[in-house]
Amino acid sequence: MAVKGVTDYTNTYVAGNTNGCRGNTQDYLNGLKAKYPNVNITVADFKNEKQEDNYMFGSSGGNNIVIASNIIEQMASDPATAEKYEKYIAEVPEAAKIIKDGIASYGGEMIACGTSIDKNGKVTYWSIGRSKDVTENHGTAYKEKVQKQIEEKRVKKKKEEALKKKKLEKEETLEKLLDKIKNRVSANEPAADMKIKETGKGEQVDLSV
Repeated sequence: MAVKGVTDYTNTYVAGNTNGCRGNTQDYLNGLKAKYPNVNITVADFKNEKQEDNYMFGSSGGNNIVIASNIIEQMASDPATAEKYEKYIAEVPEAAKIIKDGIASYGGEMIACGTSIDKNGKVTYWSIGRSKDVTENHGTAYKEKVQKQIEEKRVKKKKEEALKKKKLEKEETLEKLLDKIKNRVSANEPAADMKIKETGKGEQVDLSV
Protein backbone atom coordinates (compact mmCIF):
# COMPACT_ATOMS: atom_id res chain seq x y z
CA MET A 1 0.00 0.00 0.00
CA ALA A 2 1.51 3.32 -1.03
CA VAL A 3 1.65 6.00 1.60
CA LYS A 4 -0.79 8.82 0.97
CA GLY A 5 0.85 12.23 0.84
CA VAL A 6 3.98 10.99 -0.91
CA THR A 7 4.28 13.17 -4.00
CA ASP A 8 4.73 12.18 -7.65
CA TYR A 9 8.37 13.28 -7.46
CA THR A 10 9.28 9.69 -6.65
CA ASN A 11 7.97 6.20 -7.27
CA THR A 12 10.50 4.46 -5.04
CA TYR A 13 8.65 4.71 -1.73
CA VAL A 14 6.19 1.98 -0.87
CA ALA A 15 5.05 1.27 2.66
CA GLY A 16 4.49 -2.44 2.91
CA ASN A 17 5.26 -5.05 5.51
CA THR A 18 8.84 -5.72 4.45
CA ASN A 19 10.16 -4.64 7.83
CA GLY A 20 8.89 -4.02 11.33
CA CYS A 21 8.03 -0.34 11.00
CA ARG A 22 6.74 0.46 7.52
CA GLY A 23 3.26 -0.79 8.25
CA ASN A 24 2.90 2.02 10.81
CA THR A 25 4.33 4.78 8.61
CA GLN A 26 1.00 5.85 7.11
CA ASP A 27 -0.63 5.98 10.54
CA TYR A 28 2.29 8.01 11.86
CA LEU A 29 2.08 10.44 8.93
CA ASN A 30 -1.66 10.85 9.45
CA GLY A 31 -0.99 11.48 13.13
CA LEU A 32 1.59 14.16 12.29
CA LYS A 33 -0.88 15.99 10.06
CA ALA A 34 -3.50 15.86 12.80
CA LYS A 35 -1.00 17.05 15.42
CA TYR A 36 0.19 19.98 13.28
CA PRO A 37 -2.94 21.00 11.30
CA ASN A 38 -1.52 24.42 10.43
CA VAL A 39 1.58 22.92 8.74
CA ASN A 40 1.55 21.58 5.16
CA ILE A 41 3.52 18.34 5.50
CA THR A 42 4.74 16.76 2.26
CA VAL A 43 6.74 13.55 1.88
CA ALA A 44 8.93 13.53 -1.23
CA ASP A 45 12.21 12.22 -2.61
CA PHE A 46 13.51 14.66 -5.22
CA LYS A 47 15.53 12.98 -7.95
CA ASN A 48 17.01 16.26 -9.17
CA GLU A 49 16.97 20.03 -8.61
CA LYS A 50 14.25 20.52 -11.22
CA GLN A 51 11.81 18.39 -9.21
CA GLU A 52 12.73 20.32 -6.08
CA ASP A 53 12.15 23.62 -7.89
CA ASN A 54 8.78 22.37 -9.16
CA TYR A 55 7.75 21.61 -5.59
CA MET A 56 8.82 25.04 -4.31
CA PHE A 57 7.20 27.01 -7.15
CA GLY A 58 4.05 24.95 -6.75
CA SER A 59 3.80 25.84 -3.06
CA SER A 60 2.10 28.83 -1.50
CA GLY A 61 2.19 30.52 1.88
CA GLY A 62 4.79 29.89 4.54
CA ASN A 63 3.79 26.87 6.61
CA ASN A 64 5.36 24.25 4.36
CA ILE A 65 7.70 21.38 5.15
CA VAL A 66 8.91 18.60 2.86
CA ILE A 67 10.47 15.49 4.39
CA ALA A 68 12.31 12.61 2.69
CA SER A 69 10.50 9.28 2.90
CA ASN A 70 13.33 7.48 4.72
CA ILE A 71 13.25 10.14 7.45
CA ILE A 72 9.50 9.65 7.89
CA GLU A 73 10.10 5.89 8.19
CA GLN A 74 12.74 6.48 10.86
CA MET A 75 10.43 8.86 12.72
CA ALA A 76 7.64 6.28 12.64
CA SER A 77 9.87 3.58 14.15
CA ASP A 78 12.14 5.54 16.51
CA PRO A 79 10.75 7.94 19.18
CA ALA A 80 14.11 9.72 19.53
CA THR A 81 14.24 10.46 15.79
CA ALA A 82 10.59 11.53 15.86
CA GLU A 83 11.27 13.96 18.71
CA LYS A 84 14.33 15.37 16.90
CA TYR A 85 12.52 16.20 13.65
CA GLU A 86 9.09 17.05 15.09
CA LYS A 87 10.76 20.07 16.67
CA TYR A 88 11.37 21.40 13.16
CA ILE A 89 7.76 20.73 12.19
CA ALA A 90 6.55 22.61 15.25
CA GLU A 91 8.83 25.55 14.37
CA VAL A 92 7.60 25.87 10.76
CA PRO A 93 5.22 28.83 11.45
CA GLU A 94 7.92 30.67 13.42
CA ALA A 95 10.53 30.02 10.71
CA ALA A 96 8.07 31.29 8.10
CA LYS A 97 7.64 34.54 10.01
CA ILE A 98 11.42 35.06 10.18
CA ILE A 99 11.73 34.42 6.44
CA LYS A 100 8.80 36.71 5.61
CA ASP A 101 10.25 39.53 7.74
CA GLY A 102 13.65 39.00 6.12
CA ILE A 103 12.23 39.36 2.62
CA ALA A 104 10.29 42.45 3.70
CA SER A 105 13.50 43.99 5.07
CA TYR A 106 14.86 43.90 1.51
CA GLY A 107 11.70 45.53 0.19
CA GLY A 108 10.29 42.31 -1.20
CA GLU A 109 7.13 40.26 -0.81
CA MET A 110 7.07 36.59 0.13
CA ILE A 111 5.18 34.25 -2.20
CA ALA A 112 6.10 30.98 -0.55
CA CYS A 113 8.64 29.54 1.86
CA GLY A 114 9.26 26.45 3.89
CA THR A 115 11.53 23.93 5.56
CA SER A 116 13.16 20.92 3.91
CA ILE A 117 14.57 17.75 5.51
CA ASP A 118 16.48 15.63 2.99
CA LYS A 119 17.34 11.91 3.04
CA ASN A 120 20.51 12.64 5.02
CA GLY A 121 18.57 14.50 7.71
CA LYS A 122 19.91 17.90 6.64
CA VAL A 123 17.53 20.75 7.42
CA THR A 124 17.39 23.77 5.11
CA TYR A 125 15.02 26.69 4.55
CA TRP A 126 13.81 27.99 1.21
CA SER A 127 11.77 30.94 -0.03
CA ILE A 128 10.33 32.54 -3.15
CA GLY A 129 10.02 36.31 -3.10
CA ARG A 130 8.50 38.83 -5.50
CA SER A 131 11.38 41.27 -5.84
CA LYS A 132 14.30 41.56 -8.28
CA ASP A 133 16.41 42.90 -5.44
CA VAL A 134 15.81 39.82 -3.32
CA THR A 135 15.86 37.09 -5.93
CA GLU A 136 18.83 38.29 -7.97
CA ASN A 137 21.08 40.63 -6.04
CA HIS A 138 20.77 39.42 -2.47
CA GLY A 139 19.84 35.75 -2.89
CA THR A 140 22.91 34.17 -1.28
CA ALA A 141 23.33 36.79 1.44
CA TYR A 142 19.64 36.57 2.30
CA LYS A 143 19.65 32.77 2.62
CA GLU A 144 22.68 32.94 4.90
CA LYS A 145 20.97 35.61 7.00
CA VAL A 146 17.79 33.57 7.41
CA GLN A 147 19.73 30.41 8.26
CA LYS A 148 21.75 32.32 10.86
CA GLN A 149 18.65 33.90 12.44
CA ILE A 150 16.87 30.55 12.77
CA GLU A 151 19.96 28.81 14.18
CA GLU A 152 20.50 31.65 16.69
CA LYS A 153 16.90 31.31 17.82
CA ARG A 154 17.33 27.54 18.17
CA VAL A 155 20.53 27.98 20.26
CA LYS A 156 18.79 30.55 22.47
CA LYS A 157 15.87 28.18 23.02
CA LYS A 158 18.24 25.35 24.00
CA LYS A 159 20.03 27.62 26.49
CA GLU A 160 16.72 28.63 28.05
CA GLU A 161 15.70 24.97 28.37
CA ALA A 162 19.09 24.14 29.96
CA LEU A 163 18.74 26.99 32.48
CA LYS A 164 15.21 25.88 33.33
CA LYS A 165 16.41 22.32 33.89
CA LYS A 166 19.30 23.54 36.08
CA LYS A 167 16.92 25.67 38.13
CA LEU A 168 14.62 22.68 38.70
CA GLU A 169 17.59 20.56 39.76
CA LYS A 170 18.66 23.22 42.28
CA GLU A 171 15.14 23.43 43.65
CA GLU A 172 15.02 19.65 44.03
CA THR A 173 18.42 19.64 45.78
CA LEU A 174 17.34 22.37 48.19
CA GLU A 175 14.10 20.54 48.91
CA LYS A 176 16.06 17.37 49.73
CA LEU A 177 18.37 19.32 52.07
CA LEU A 178 15.42 20.86 53.86
CA ASP A 179 13.83 17.43 54.25
CA LYS A 180 17.06 16.08 55.78
CA ILE A 181 17.20 18.99 58.22
CA LYS A 182 13.55 18.49 59.23
CA ASN A 183 14.15 14.79 59.78
CA ARG A 184 17.19 15.46 61.96
CA VAL A 185 15.37 18.09 63.97
CA SER A 186 12.46 15.76 64.55
CA ALA A 187 14.94 13.07 65.65
CA ASN A 188 16.71 15.56 67.95
CA GLU A 189 19.89 15.32 65.88
CA PRO A 190 22.11 18.30 64.96
CA ALA A 191 21.09 19.72 61.59
CA ALA A 192 24.68 19.69 60.28
CA ASP A 193 26.61 22.92 59.82
CA MET A 194 24.55 25.95 58.84
CA LYS A 195 26.78 28.77 57.69
CA ILE A 196 25.62 32.25 56.83
CA LYS A 197 27.69 34.03 54.20
CA GLU A 198 27.48 37.73 53.47
CA THR A 199 27.34 38.42 49.77
CA GLY A 200 27.19 42.21 49.75
CA LYS A 201 23.43 42.45 49.38
CA GLY A 202 21.33 40.25 51.60
CA GLU A 203 22.59 36.96 52.95
CA GLN A 204 23.11 33.50 51.49
CA VAL A 205 22.41 30.46 53.62
CA ASP A 206 24.65 27.45 52.99
CA LEU A 207 22.70 24.37 54.03
CA SER A 208 25.52 21.86 53.65
CA VAL A 209 24.77 18.36 54.88
